[in-house]
Amino acid sequence: MLEAGRRYDPVEETPMFNPPTSAPLRAAATPDKNFGFYDATVDGGWREPGEPYMIKRGESGRKWEEARDTSVHTDQNFIWWRSRMLGGRTNHWGRFSFRMGEYDFKPRSRDGLGIDWPFDYADLAPYYDKVESLIGVFGSNEGLENTPNSPPGVLLPPPKPRAYELLAKKACAGLGIPVIPSHVAILSQLQDHLRIPAQLHPDSPAMAKALADNMKTRLACLWATECGRGCAVKANYQSTTVHIPPALATGNLDIITDAMVREVSVDAAGRATGLHYVDTATVSMLDARSFATAAVRA
Repeated sequence: MLEAGRRYDPVEETPMFNPPTSAPLRAAATPDKNFGFYDATVDGGWREPGEPYMIKRGESGRKWEEARDTSVHTDQNFIWWRSRMLGGRTNHWGRFSFRMGEYDFKPRSRDGLGIDWPFDYADLAPYYDKVESLIGVFGSNEGLENTPNSPPGVLLPPPKPRAYELLAKKACAGLGIPVIPSHVAILSQLQDHLRIPAQLHPDSPAMAKALADNMKTRLACLWATECGRGCAVKANYQSTTVHIPPALATGNLDIITDAMVREVSVDAAGRATGLHYVDTATVSMLDARSFATAAVRA
């Protein structure tokens, strides 16, 4: 696996319990840390130095680089947040994990807008089941329209509602508006490391063991800090604590960090045969053909 950014370990690098008073500028946002000093993003932001990308002019007629406000943030612009770090944006997000409903796959047929997907919810549902079991998602099954339920035993129980959530639910009840727990990729309790790995990898005892061993290292959430900092106890989902450790444990994964891919080489049939990348630490050209070929075969 090639990673354009540096190696990142949330267990070692996440200051979970540090208060704002412990950080420069009381943890306020800066150009280098758009979401505050404690945000998990490493070497990233709305604009990455040395990696420009084209953006259409906004209504003001100015380019993004010239603007000092948000006037260019129109529906014609695509402003992408970048994270140059192992695990990328899985380290930095809100962990809300919703299933698309049946309506979402056929918008054209339903309301004449967009396009219909070439598959529907039923085709994707088994993979939702596996992902929710693997990463750990809490929530509830409410049977709401276009809000699919998860099979029994897949979702973790949601935490108890807070005071303001109870007030919102009480107020909305009289209006006929359902207020339900969100589906969030956070462990509200320990995962079943005996059942889930065997279900996900029935034909690979080695992978099941690696996954089980990693699940045992994940603690339930302490409800003490923002998920955007990363999670030193591995309660929330990020690939650096959920996917990468068990993959490394199998001995079948090699990771090259600081590797910015510049070219994909192909054969006469147009199939990928390898990658050429730049070692950003030494600014030298290297070849990752053997790694890329293994990935293509997989």
